Amino acid sequence: MSIRKILFLYTNLFIKSWKPSPATEGKTAWLYRIVVLTLVWLVLLSVQLFNGFFLALDHILFPKFSSIRVGSPLFIVGVPRSGTTFLHRLLAQDHCRFTTFSLAELLFAPAISQKLIWLFIGKLDDQFGGWLQKGLHRLDRIILSGLDDVHQTGLWAPEEDYLGLIPVLGCFLLILPFPVPEIWRLAYFDRDLDESEKKRILRAYERLIQRHLYVKGDDRVLLSKNPSFTPMICALGDYFPDAKFIACFRNPTKSIPSQINSILIGARIFHGKVNVDYWRHNLSAMLQFYYKHLLTELPQFPDQNWSVSVMEDLVKDPKTMVLDLYDTLGFIPSAAYVAKLEQEQIKAKSYRSQHHYSLKNLAISEHQLCNDFRFVYEEFNYPLPKITE
Repeated sequence: MSIRKILFLYTNLFIKSWKPSPATEGKTAWLYRIVVLTLVWLVLLSVQLFNGFFLALDHILFPKFSSIRVGSPLFIVGVPRSGTTFLHRLLAQDHCRFTTFSLAELLFAPAISQKLIWLFIGKLDDQFGGWLQKGLHRLDRIILSGLDDVHQTGLWAPEEDYLGLIPVLGCFLLILPFPVPEIWRLAYFDRDLDESEKKRILRAYERLIQRHLYVKGDDRVLLSKNPSFTPMICALGDYFPDAKFIACFRNPTKSIPSQINSILIGARIFHGKVNVDYWRHNLSAMLQFYYKHLLTELPQFPDQNWSVSVMEDLVKDPKTMVLDLYDTLGFIPSAAYVAKLEQEQIKAKSYRSQHHYSLKNLAISEHQLCNDFRFVYEEFNYPLPKITE
């Protein structure tokens, strides 16, 4: 992508980000937002300039990376809060087949040169007892453990690689600091973006994967988990013709309020006091599109290129669910991987989510769920929410 295009996109977003937003509520909150926005832009621009230097260096030091073919990537998509993270980490343990991005790689080593530097530092650290790694793990838990109730993550944990699209403003997570139409449109990618915009973002995504495979091995299968890729499954299928998809579903009575609550937690960090109605309305419309898009478009793909994971079944019997997915997609699991699945099955039985919320506090009514998502309840035979007066 040209420097001129990047400058235009960032300038446009910068100008719009300072305008009063319906996402923020109250003058006091707006003063809070000005302070936060200043910090966000300082961090964002600093990180992008630093990483951008190394990304440009890759074209000089490792020019062959751009010729790597991304063959048969597996995309875990679906409705947020539907077991996508759990499934991602189950599949990521099949190390002989898959390779996936870690949070640390996406944030601090998107470039090949950065990845190699970190690998060298890691090997050097091992020679001295791994003190650096131990210290980073402790720091990781101090900083990120507060997110465990909403989304368990860590610097070395498999993570959503859409974070690698932040430099080209193709990451929907940017909606938290920047709730502007340009970012909301990403939630309707296949429907609302023109072909040039789709190509720009997907080309950047391909470069991200190629750099990863250059270091990890181009014989590996990329495993990608991004609920925010749900609205772009058609574009992904066109760009990567041999891609495979797993679509994750969950009862709307659980998934809709859970996702809205998760977003509100993040929105309050960037906005102080938020307009709940704004977020509820936009997120509900987005999730309705997600469900419809999956149910309408996935059946158009070849049967061996897609499958479905229902969260209610996944958490009850993860081993059987994964083996069924493998069978549908044409994968043969190794004995070692099956043994790992058996261990994860035992752990899953003792897991209890700590993510709590209420429909009332989120301004979501049972009437709204029934009206907006009835087609989902009927498709999966989910019980309709009990309507209380």
